[in-house]
Amino acid sequence: MHAGFAQFAAFDQDAIDNREFLAKGKLTMPVLAVGGEKSFGPTMAVVMRFAATDVQEGVIPNAGHWLMEEQPRATVQMVRAFLDSKK
Repeated sequence: MHAGFAQFAAFDQDAIDNREFLAKGKLTMPVLAVGGEKSFGPTMAVVMRFAATDVQEGVIPNAGHWLMEEQPRATVQMVRAFLDSKK
């Protein structure tokens, strides 16, 4: 539990690190932002657009937070399609 809660204690440092990162400019490489339909959904892409200029949105149907456990085939298919399109 200690390790699980430590991520919340790191939020202040995360904000500092994120500001420093963004001051250097956004990522220009293609980024696939994937969320589960019943969890973050398209919000993953909205958030990633703050840090990257080339963001492709992906939403895995019938999935919540744990994409690979809930919908492994759909998740792998989406990642494969993204990677194959960048060849």
